[in-house]
Formats: sequence, structure tokens, C-alpha cells
Amino acid sequence: MLLPGADTWNTPKHRAIIKKAEELLDVGATVCAICGATAALADHGLLDQRRRTSNGPGFLEMVSTGYQGQSLYADKPSVTDGGLITAGSTGALLWAKQIIERLGVFEPDTLEAWYEYFSTGKPEHFFALMQTLPAGKDN
Repeated sequence: MLLPGADTWNTPKHRAIIKKAEELLDVGATVCAICGATAALADHGLLDQRRRTSNGPGFLEMVSTGYQGQSLYADKPSVTDGGLITAGSTGALLWAKQIIERLGVFEPDTLEAWYEYFSTGKPEHFFALMQTLPAGKDN
């Protein structure tokens, strides 16, 4: 489940989504939240017992009055704790990398080349990325 950043997650219309996120985390499925979505998870106590990050130290306390997980907060762009992958607003690329890794989309060397290319934009990394992909099949 991907929860994109927004400042509207705590509106009543989203309660069912946050409840589903809780159910998924309880069974070990993957839930990915970035920016404002982390605040909604914090409001519902879903971050109190898991390592996570968000928009910087103090953000979750500022926006979530019931947040109790300060001791497990990691001041990093993106953090993975089992099936939970969180990121602050500036950690989107690393968040995407961690999601791709969790889903097993790429082989490890392809993932690293992908990350190098998108984090630097340098053409040599694009060509290195292409070299890691399997050769196409002739029809």
C-alpha cells in the first residue's frame, strides 16, 4: 500500500484507508508512507512501536497529539522497518528505492545502477543501468 504525502490524511474520509494500512502491517504486508501520510499513521498509533522517519525531528509531535514513538524515530531521509517504509518529503528517491527493493522489482546491481542514475542524473549511470538489464529476446 502506498500512501502519498498530503495534509488531508486525517479527514474522516480517509479513516478506512488508515484502518486498512493497520491491517496490512499486522499481517506483515508492505505499507509505504511519505511526508503527511506518516502523520496519519502516527495519529492512529501505527508508528509508536516501529522505526520510522518523517519530515524531521519534532514534526510528528507537532501534528499528532497522540504520537508516542519518539524513541524509535530515525532522522534519515527514508527508513524501512519490516513491512513499513517511511520517508520525509525530501526522501522520495530513497523511499522509491526501498520500495523497489522490498518488492524485488530489480536485481541488486540494477537497483544500485538505477539509484545512481536517478540520484545524479549523469549519463554514464544511465548506460551502466542499461548494462545491468537482461538482453532482449529476438522474436
